[in-house]
Amino acid sequence: MNEVTTTSIPLCEECGASPSSSFSHFVDPATNTGSWKFCCGCTSGKEDYYIEFSRFFGSQSETMNWLAHMDEKTWMDWHNFMQMVQRYRAAVPVS
Repeated sequence: MNEVTTTSIPLCEECGASPSSSFSHFVDPATNTGSWKFCCGCTSGKEDYYIEFSRFFGSQSETMNWLAHMDEKTWMDWHNFMQMVQRYRAAVPVS
C-alpha cells in the first residue's frame, strides 16, 4: 500500500487551512441526514463519527476492517461516503 504523507493529504473540507486527518460524519439535526467530509482537528467534538487516517490507511487489513465495521452501521450512507472518497481522491496532489 502506498505510504500516506502530509504532502499527499488534501486540506480539510471544513476550514481549508490544515491538512485533513480524518473522514468525519456530520448529522444535520433539522433533516436527520448525514454527510461525510475529510477534516482536520478543527471539527473535533463537532462530528458525529470519525475515522482517523492513521487507522484507516494503516494497512490493507485495517482498511478492510474499517469498511466491514462501517457496513454494520445502520445509518451508513455508502453513496455519500463514496462521494467524499471521490472528492478526496481528486484533491490528492499528483506527485
